[in-house]
Amino acid sequence: MSVVLTGDSPSVYKVAKWLGINENPDGDTEIRAGEAAEMENFRVTRDWSLQLRPGYQVIGAKTWSGTVRGVWHGRVGSENRTVFACGGAVYALNLTTGAAEQVPTDGVTITNAETRFFGFDGKLYLQNRHEYLQWDGANPITRVEGYRPLVVVASPPQGGGTELERINKLTGARRVWLSPDGSASLFRLPEKGIASVDYIKNRADGAAITAFTADLSDGTVTFTAVPVAGTSSIEIGYTHGATMRGEVEGMRFAEIFNGSADNRVFLYGDGSNRTIYSGLDYDGAERADYFPDLNVLDIGTSNTPITALIRHYSRLAVFKSDSAYSVSYGAIPLSDGRTTAAFYYTPSNRSVGNAAAGEALLVENSPRTLADDAVIEWRNYSSYAANLTSDERQAKIISQRVSSTLGEMDLGAVRTFFDRDAQEYYVFADGTAVVNGVETDTWYIYRDFDFERLFDADGELYGFTNTGEFALISRRFQNDGGRAIHAVWRSGAMAFGRDWRLKYSGRVFVTLKPEPRSFLRVGVRTNRAGTSEEKAIGSGLVGYADVSFAHWSFGTNRQPQTKKLKIRAKKFAYYQLVFDSNTDWSTVTVLSADVKFRLAGEVK
Repeated sequence: MSVVLTGDSPSVYKVAKWLGINENPDGDTEIRAGEAAEMENFRVTRDWSLQLRPGYQVIGAKTWSGTVRGVWHGRVGSENRTVFACGGAVYALNLTTGAAEQVPTDGVTITNAETRFFGFDGKLYLQNRHEYLQWDGANPITRVEGYRPLVVVASPPQGGGTELERINKLTGARRVWLSPDGSASLFRLPEKGIASVDYIKNRADGAAITAFTADLSDGTVTFTAVPVAGTSSIEIGYTHGATMRGEVEGMRFAEIFNGSADNRVFLYGDGSNRTIYSGLDYDGAERADYFPDLNVLDIGTSNTPITALIRHYSRLAVFKSDSAYSVSYGAIPLSDGRTTAAFYYTPSNRSVGNAAAGEALLVENSPRTLADDAVIEWRNYSSYAANLTSDERQAKIISQRVSSTLGEMDLGAVRTFFDRDAQEYYVFADGTAVVNGVETDTWYIYRDFDFERLFDADGELYGFTNTGEFALISRRFQNDGGRAIHAVWRSGAMAFGRDWRLKYSGRVFVTLKPEPRSFLRVGVRTNRAGTSEEKAIGSGLVGYADVSFAHWSFGTNRQPQTKKLKIRAKKFAYYQLVFDSNTDWSTVTVLSADVKFRLAGEVK
């Protein structure tokens, strides 16, 4: 906030809250006090202070080569693990030392491609549009071979029986339970032209039955000894040669959803309007290796692809490049009296969607997407429901204040990240990051932010740089891997409430938070002159962990310190305050600023 105190003379213009950047297309005379016309490498804290952005430090020596194609942190098996994909391999990363150990593979070749990971049922799954792989955290990475579905039970010798599970897209392997009648030795399988009979066993004791012959083309099995009569007493495992595995491996992204229970995996991202979802086995267990052939959801028209799925309360929000939908869970009865899961979609918006594939995020229970050079927040403002409905007012542009910078970025190629601990939402690419402080509703811009990947773990923010190095991002570091951080904050053109009067100013008061190596340069611009001579200020605390004898301070007072600067400006109508920091050893947190001025005659 700002206050103009208009006593007799002089007056004081006070900024007590810093409100981020505002790239107003109508010019910087129209922005609020506390907003910046230019703001690079400063951030706004939760208390609306202005602060130099965190620096970073590389951890460990890089032992991998190439661009990091994907990173993930979470629980695998019984412990938290950090993994990343690079150069056609997957590495397990030690966050403390930066050491990376290549995870071995079991007869698997991994394509060096953009990679996404997701955790499910204690395992980690890998997608890269070429392979579909899994890792249990202890053994080598393996190909997801696929669950062998139980397609028919109670099958009599002549075939038939009760259909149970549908075939799996991932594999041609199936199972069938036979019900011998005590007299027939030949049994007909559900399919002809099979590739192999893999095993036969007695279900009562699990004993293998090896005395049989199989006619693969006719799909029959003949037992040497007639089986004893029983109901679903014998299990046959067989394989059909044809599969639909490519439909699964061609997907790039995943989301977990099943109404109120998160036990199905929805895969998408093959460039179509289709998502395929996993099934539960006949025991009701969740599986990421079972994608029944009819578990397919085609969303909207086929000429626009699905670009994002987000679980949103009890619904699944679906975003295409030009529209949005909401999917709900239901059940439908089958002709044999059973029920099966069904998913229904309704449109939420017919003109706004998501341009960045796989980059939609849930930020404080509201989806955020990127479209039309803007960040879109999706929220139902009604009092009776939180889920997205058929109301186009739910799509709200929240990034108007950084529209110029976003317009320079290719939103189809950016990455997004939400740092929950710091409550900051990032849109970043090519060394530029547009950041939203969620709690303060402020925006700011980072330059020379050379990160390709970001992730958080144990309350810390980590990333991989564009050269593939692993780094910790923190305010403990006052530089970017040894490189100075150049930060600039410039206010709008302030008329102090009287654009028709000339003013004089000779004093600026800046209040800083005491912290080790605090340093800032302060300058002034007016409509009559360029930048004034800059004044350097600091408010350092002594701390032997931060000793730099070239920039030594004996300050021990932890109370905020206000600095008076003699910066003269004459006969101006508009005034701009400028902060600048360009060192590799300092930080700064600005709490407030006051400009002392007095009025003169009218503008001529």
